[in-house]
Amino acid sequence: MICRWAWALVFACACSSTPPAQPLPPVPPQDYADSGVPFDKDEVVPSSSFTDFMALGASDVQSFLEHDPYTGVSFLGTYQSNGIVFSEAVTRAAVTYRINPIVLLVEVEATLGLVSDTVYPQPASEVDYLFGCGCGVPTDPTTCDPSMAGLDLQLACYANALRTSLEQVATSGQTAGGWGAGLTSMSIDGVSVTPVDDSTSALYQWDPVVGTGKSGSSLFESIWNEFTNALSYGGPEGSSSGAVALIGDGCVSAADCAIENAVCATGTPYPGGMCTSKCTSSCPGTGGFCASFSQGGFCLALCNTTVPDSCRKGYSCVLVQSAAGTQFDAQYVCTP
Repeated sequence: MICRWAWALVFACACSSTPPAQPLPPVPPQDYADSGVPFDKDEVVPSSSFTDFMALGASDVQSFLEHDPYTGVSFLGTYQSNGIVFSEAVTRAAVTYRINPIVLLVEVEATLGLVSDTVYPQPASEVDYLFGCGCGVPTDPTTCDPSMAGLDLQLACYANALRTSLEQVATSGQTAGGWGAGLTSMSIDGVSVTPVDDSTSALYQWDPVVGTGKSGSSLFESIWNEFTNALSYGGPEGSSSGAVALIGDGCVSAADCAIENAVCATGTPYPGGMCTSKCTSSCPGTGGFCASFSQGGFCLALCNTTVPDSCRKGYSCVLVQSAAGTQFDAQYVCTP
């Protein structure tokens, strides 16, 4: 897993016991504005909203970029990487790793102010390797793997890192860096934090900085409020049954799965169980892909072969055909 501040941590531990001053991201003052909502360092974004991966479609993201809270026109509205437009890259990463697309937009803005930029910033490497994924040293593009260039791959890497942290909290109670619900840890800037949920733990695993208003989790929360207000997003509708598991998530029975006509595949081929549902051509409202099996079509979770650990432990990212039977319609999905 990649942590944006890994190099800062090494430097701080080697050279000083005093928390280092953190650089301020190049974002407009508007991102620092007081939204009127008190900042809670222990719960930056509630878990239910954090994993609401169907919050926005590609067209919603595109409309937001063309009428954003800043100038009204972000350069990301016309940006493409590896043949994929930015709005599509956001929703693909969101669905594949079951992370709210607004979370991805917020981090894009918080890291380098790209949503508020009207023109393509220079050097191009700052965009192509926005999150430092594929780079030996995140701030040095000469150490970066060309195969990881592009916001589509950087978004997938970031979303995968968040999903990995969420699953680590679910299975072991904490992330690889020791962030977990109810566990008190110290941020890089010397603030005691006790996350109340897995989503806040995942955010601090990625960027263990509180920031006091102008960086880290406080900046993330400020931009989150700014974007959700602009999008009139009030959180997920939720499941009337209380179930929270989605396509591809672990389960014990169908009652654990928050999807229509849920099936919990269990037994030796499905370690930890797997939420799915029967389908014929698509998986509306579930974010999955309707894959063809001898028993018919079943919805499986999408994955990305370019990002390690794209699937849960015990599952592999495999190209499968659509149950609709069209000759060239295939997607990579997580299968046992």
